[in-house]
Amino acid sequence: MSQIEVLENPIAKEEAIVETKRKWTATQKLAFRVFGTYFFLLCIPAYAAFYNHLFNLDFSKLTYHDFQSVVAFWPPQFVLIESEEGVFGFLNYINLIILIVVSIVIGLIWSLLDKKTENYTKLYYWFHVVVRYRLAFGMIGWGLKKAFPMQMVYPTIGMFNTPFIDMAEKKLYWSHVGVSFWYTVFLGFAEILPGLLLLNKRTASFGGALAAVVCFNIVLANHAFDAGVAVPAAYFTLLGIFILWKDIKKIYKVISTNESVQLDRYYPIYTVNWQKYLRVGVKYVSIFIFAPLAAAFWGYGFFYGNNYNLPSTQGLTNTAGLYQVVKFELNGQEIPYNPVDSIRWHDAIFENWSTLSYKTNRMALVDRMIGYSPLRVKGDNKNTRLNQVNTQDSDKLFKLKKNRDLGVTRWEVGGMAGNRSYFFYESDVINHKLVLQNKNKNHIDEKLNLTYHIKDDGHISLSGVNHRADSIAVELTKVNKKYPLAEGRRSKVQQF
Repeated sequence: MSQIEVLENPIAKEEAIVETKRKWTATQKLAFRVFGTYFFLLCIPAYAAFYNHLFNLDFSKLTYHDFQSVVAFWPPQFVLIESEEGVFGFLNYINLIILIVVSIVIGLIWSLLDKKTENYTKLYYWFHVVVRYRLAFGMIGWGLKKAFPMQMVYPTIGMFNTPFIDMAEKKLYWSHVGVSFWYTVFLGFAEILPGLLLLNKRTASFGGALAAVVCFNIVLANHAFDAGVAVPAAYFTLLGIFILWKDIKKIYKVISTNESVQLDRYYPIYTVNWQKYLRVGVKYVSIFIFAPLAAAFWGYGFFYGNNYNLPSTQGLTNTAGLYQVVKFELNGQEIPYNPVDSIRWHDAIFENWSTLSYKTNRMALVDRMIGYSPLRVKGDNKNTRLNQVNTQDSDKLFKLKKNRDLGVTRWEVGGMAGNRSYFFYESDVINHKLVLQNKNKNHIDEKLNLTYHIKDDGHISLSGVNHRADSIAVELTKVNKKYPLAEGRRSKVQQF
C-alpha cells in the first residue's frame, strides 16, 4: 500500500542542511523570484483602511467584526472599476493580472541584482509560512460566519412573500441556502476544516487542496448569482494552489503509480533560545486569537442577539405573520383595494422581531446587496443609479450602545424590488403605541406614529399618522399561509 511520509526531526535537521546547499537552476530561481513575490504581495494588506482599523481597535468593545476585518482583507486594488457588479465585479480580475506584471518586473530586477545566491530554500519556507497562515485564518474566519449561521440566515417572512423575479440573484441564492440551518453549518465547517489543516505543516498540502476546491466553488457560485465576491474567492483559490504546489508532483506520483513517496520539508534551525521562543509565541498566540477566541466571539454574537443579518429587538408577542388589509382609511375616507395604489397598503407583515412591513405600489431605492462591496462612483455623489449608502452599520451602533436594529437592514431590505417598505418599531405595550421608522437608509426620514389593538382572532387594528402627516386607520386579518420552500426542507423524505 502506498503512503506519503513527512520528514520530522532529527532527520529533518540533517535534510534541511542538505536542502540549503542544493543549487537551484536559473529557471527555478527566476520562477521563485516572480511567483514568490506575487504570492507574498497577495498576503500583505495594501490599503490604508485596513491599518486605520487595526491600529484604532477599541479592545474594550471588540466584536466578531473586528476579528473578521483582520483576516478578510482583500487582494491589492491597483484599479477600481465601478460597475453594477460592485467593486469586485468580473472586470476587477485585472488587479490580479496587474500584480503578476508587477511581480515579473520585480523578479527580473531581482535577477539582475542577485547573481550569487544558489537557492532560496529559506526564503521559500518563510513565504510559504506567510501564505499558509494568511489562508488558514481567512478560511477559518469566513467559515465561522456560516458555522454560526449569520451570513446566510433563515429567510424572513417578507422574503417568503416576495416573488422570485423581484429578488436579486444573490438574495435568491443566500435565502435558499439559509432555509436549511444544518446545510449552512456544513458549509461553514467545509471552510473551517481546510483552515485548521493549514495550521500544521504536515497537513498543509491537504488543507491547501481543500481550500482551493472550496473557494473555486465559491467563485463559480458568485459568478452564477452575481454575489460580488468572486475575485476575493479566486484570490483564496490561488493561495491554496500555491500551498499545494510544493508537493503536487509527489502526490500525483502516489495516485498514479501507487508508490510510496517522501515529502521534503525544510525546518529552520534556531541557534539561540529567543528565536525559538519568539517563533512558538507568535505561532500559538496567533492561532489562539484567530481560531478559538474568534469562534468564541462569533458564538457569543450568535447566541446573545448580535447577529449582523438579523435584528435583535423582540417584536409584539404572537403577531408574526402575513396579514391581509381588509380595510384602509385615509383621512377618514375608506380607500378600496387597487393594485396600482401607491398609498393604500396591499398587505402587511409582522416579523418575529420589531419589524413591520407593508406593500404598496411605490418603488424605492434599495440596497442591491452586491457582496460586501457597496457601489461608489468617484466624484459623483448624485449618481443614484450606482451609488449606495452604507446599509450594514449594526456593529458601529452596537459599540455606541445604541439600538443596532436600524443598522441591520441588508438581509431584510437589500436585494429585493422596492415595493415593500420596512419599518423598525419601538412599542409601548402599556399605552399600545408604536413609533416606526423606515429601515431603508435612502428613506430614513419616514416615520409613523400608530396606536395598535390586538384581538384574539388574528385581527390587528392600527390607527395614527403616516409619514405624510395623513391620518390612517388599518384593519388587518392574519393569513394562515404555508411556504413550500420551508415546509419541504422540514418534512421527512418518503421512501418508495
